[in-house]
Amino acid sequence: MDKQLQCPSTAATVGARLLGVVGEDGRVGYISPTIVIDDVLIERMGSTGLEKRFRFTGPCVEDGCPNWARGRCGVIDEFVEEIPPQAEALPHCAIRKTCRWFSQVGTQACVRCPVLVTDSRID
Repeated sequence: MDKQLQCPSTAATVGARLLGVVGEDGRVGYISPTIVIDDVLIERMGSTGLEKRFRFTGPCVEDGCPNWARGRCGVIDEFVEEIPPQAEALPHCAIRKTCRWFSQVGTQACVRCPVLVTDSRID
């Protein structure tokens, strides 16, 4: 049986995993291995604005996600259409084998992934 695909841009919740840190340049620096998030870690990170400063991964919930449309993740489909590749080589990634985006669009996701910040709203 295949492993469940992982969303590479999920909310910071207990049980999610830390995938990367958003640098001052707005690019994600990936960590490996990923780190399981618990209440203590969330408290240490500061409970607000986590998705602006970090990228988290968790199980893709498909129909349970507002970004799911026509049997696909709409986030990466839109990103591939609108954003040119941002990396020449594939970034190191701890979840590529089980990543929803990679599974859906292959390396086209990977070369854009470092600039996708889960919460890019301006406060």
